Amino acid sequence: MEPVGSAVSPTAVVFGGGFVGRAVCTALSDAGRQVTAVVRGTPEPALPAGCRTVLLDVLHTDPDVLRAELADLRPGVVVNTVGALWGVDETELAEANVTFVERLVGAVSALPGRVRLVHIGSAYEYGPHPGRRELAETLPGRPVSGYARSKLAGTRIITDAVDAGRIDAVVLRIGLAVGPHASRHSLLGGIARDLAGRPDEVRLPPISGVRDIVDVRDVAAAVLDAARAHRVPPVVNIGSGTGVRLVDAVDTLFRVAGVEPAVSTAARGPEPSERRDAGIGEQPLDVGLARRELGWVPARTLTEALRGLWDSVGGPTTASPSTVAVDGESIHG
Repeated sequence: MEPVGSAVSPTAVVFGGGFVGRAVCTALSDAGRQVTAVVRGTPEPALPAGCRTVLLDVLHTDPDVLRAELADLRPGVVVNTVGALWGVDETELAEANVTFVERLVGAVSALPGRVRLVHIGSAYEYGPHPGRRELAETLPGRPVSGYARSKLAGTRIITDAVDAGRIDAVVLRIGLAVGPHASRHSLLGGIARDLAGRPDEVRLPPISGVRDIVDVRDVAAAVLDAARAHRVPPVVNIGSGTGVRLVDAVDTLFRVAGVEPAVSTAARGPEPSERRDAGIGEQPLDVGLARRELGWVPARTLTEALRGLWDSVGGPTTASPSTVAVDGESIHG
């Protein structure tokens, strides 16, 4: 299938150069796309060679300026990986996950020709659905945390615009993404960096629950498939389709790092008072729609995802933490 917009422009514009954005830029570039990343500051680590960067504080840029900047780039595909996650208040969540999405929809709708918008959503938008074996796209959103509510609000802005015929877009509702360059603020990203940088003492947050964990490189492949598809559903789940105990995921990370796992009995503590996954059930995502409509299936195992994470933090072949301590955190995932 030919990518949407290829007759007009081979350029893909990716908003955000963080964990997910970097993987998306790599996948699009490897597929032969001309990639421009719109970022607020110099990405660290650097984006792949050949990926052009445009510095723009998208959260505080006038909507008219955003429209003009996007029009100048003449994209065939626009990907939004911008989003507030950790350590922010309700105002900042609304700015990144709601207001910016609304402005981006306005900018994309003003572009000439057919331009596909691919937006990164979150499985946390589903909220609790007791008794369900899997979380399917037909389920209503019942978010509880401020993060989940803001992500669902962004999704609804996009799906409403699709229903109104204003834009051609799809929301990829992803599970817990793990892999190369995962944020140090995330559960597994933080532990990996502690193992690599301070192997004499690893402090673990309270760990509980089951999550659908997906390799960020598989998420990027899904973005590429969504960009290539002739038609897309408004919302598509992207995950492993399997529930994994977070304790087991941390144990696997220890094994990848060459450390004898000691998490199952050590990682206990009080539940934090506010988490971005508050209210979410432990069901995996139903990824059947992604397979049928995008031709996408997850290709990497949990071990491969954690190996990619470990390699990206420059971890030694083995580490030998002498102390495993428990410490609190405000979020999981």
